[in-house]
Amino acid sequence: MTDVSPAIAVMPYDVRPGLRPGRVPLDRLVWPLGRPDRLGGSDKTLRDLDRTDHLIVNTSSLLYRRPWLGTPARVSVMVLEPEAIHGDHMRKLRHQYARFHKVLCSNPGLLEAIPNGVLFPLGTTWVGDWTRLDLTKTRACSLIASAKRSQEGHALRHAMADHVRAGGLDVDVMGGGYQPFQHKADGLAPYRFSLVIENVREANYFTEKLIDALLCKCVPIYWGCPNIADFIDPGGMIVCQTETEMKEALRDLSEARYAALLPALEAAIPQAVFYADLYERAARAVLADEASGQIP
Repeated sequence: MTDVSPAIAVMPYDVRPGLRPGRVPLDRLVWPLGRPDRLGGSDKTLRDLDRTDHLIVNTSSLLYRRPWLGTPARVSVMVLEPEAIHGDHMRKLRHQYARFHKVLCSNPGLLEAIPNGVLFPLGTTWVGDWTRLDLTKTRACSLIASAKRSQEGHALRHAMADHVRAGGLDVDVMGGGYQPFQHKADGLAPYRFSLVIENVREANYFTEKLIDALLCKCVPIYWGCPNIADFIDPGGMIVCQTETEMKEALRDLSEARYAALLPALEAAIPQAVFYADLYERAARAVLADEASGQIP
């Protein structure tokens, strides 16, 4: 019997549809819930998707200028960055939301403004197969910081790096402009604590920075999503609102403090695992009956 259930494909960020999006091979897409046999074969393209199928794409400037998206499938768009980064896309979507089946985003303002918005935190993970990591704790605390400085969180990371170095604190500062490392997990797995600072503070917005720390059983000294408790139990975290609070948290990086927080941290790992799988969450979100107000 032919499988006629809807297929859900995700176009990864690095796939550029070009001027003829209908020619994008289906082999270049991600199929988080499986690729049906009817769409098998290297010759299949976006044009071969059915009207009942779903295609999920990342937001881009070109997306809003296209008269046609190259496929008969229902197209949903993910707007994953905060307003400080994707504000222009959010303004366009307030007028062009009807072009899409659903708009997956975390921004409260956009969700309130459109009828087909779905609450969708970014989450995701950059540490790979976390179940194979050696999580033996041999170091006190880490801070991972790139060289970027454009957002509030970037500036806070550099301020904390300066504070750590000036005070000779037991914190390893890693990343661009500091101590290089090969794998993201190298900056988390051996550490009891990590200063985890999002690029901005925006409701519903949290990223792999937090998820990766939790998966590595590394207590996050966290600055970021103001309502993180709506998504992940913060009992195993040290949630900070200010730079002063982050500095205060560094006063005790002891094994005893880590041991006290570890049970709550471990209890939050299933929540982190859920938010780590970006593509499957997106697929479930577009299949959900409710068009808005859902936490996938």
